Order: sequence, then structure tokens, then C-alpha cells
Amino acid sequence: MTNPYKVADAFIRDFRATEYALKRSGFLRQDREAAEPNWDLFAQSLGKPFFDHVVDTGIAKTLIGDPPRRLLADMSWSPSNPAPLTSVAHLIVNGVCRVRNTYVHGEKFTGGPEGQWERDVTLIREAHAVLAEATQFPRSPLRAISKPIT
Repeated sequence: MTNPYKVADAFIRDFRATEYALKRSGFLRQDREAAEPNWDLFAQSLGKPFFDHVVDTGIAKTLIGDPPRRLLADMSWSPSNPAPLTSVAHLIVNGVCRVRNTYVHGEKFTGGPEGQWERDVTLIREAHAVLAEATQFPRSPLRAISKPIT
């Protein structure tokens, strides 16, 4: 298996660059004092054509069909059986951003059920592919200012 940490670190590097570009492009959460990127607004700007593109290309089959769950304060994962993602907002926020959060906050590559490491790598690769497509998609407001993600 490929070194999962190298795969994850490449994703995080590009996620960080995308957050920077979002903030500098005016995609800011208005309900915060600190500058935080507004991933929901970015997803809306990409629209349904982007979600359809991701589905059609097949670059995120696991991310969409068996999305990551969220760790709750009682240390349970929710939802127990996540429904497939059905919109661009869910793909970006509940897919790409959630994969980033679970890796950065230490919940990836920690063991768990048989095959979990492979699933973690798959989710990270697919989230990275979606992020790369989102920054270069023809409707993307970041296309002109962000470097292509490799």
C-alpha cells in the first residue's frame, strides 16, 4: 500500500492552499469575527453541474456512496449508516471538509475495523480529487487564481 501519510499530507497541502484562495476571493463566513472560508458558498457557486461532473467521472464513488461520518462529543460516529451524498454542498462540506477534519484531528489511520486503513486512503484520495476538480472546474471562481492541484 502507498504510504497513507504522504497521500494525506498532499491533500492537506492543497486543502490549505484552497482555503487561502477562498478567503482571498471573498468566500468568507459572515457570522465570524475571524476570517474563515465559507465552503457552503463555494459549493453553491459550483452548483449542480459540478456534482453531476464528479458523479459522471467516477472520481469519488466511495466519498459519495459511503461518505465519512462525524465523531460526536459522546465519542460515537454519526450517522451510523450515512446516506449517499446527493448535492454539491454535501459533497464539499460533508465529504471533502469532513475528510480533512477527521485526518487533521487524528481520526484517520488509527486502526478500527478490518480494511479501515484502505478506506481512509480511498476517502482521502477521492476528497483530494474532488478538491482539485473544484478549483479548476469551468464555473469555479477560484479557477483564475489557484494553481492546478496535482
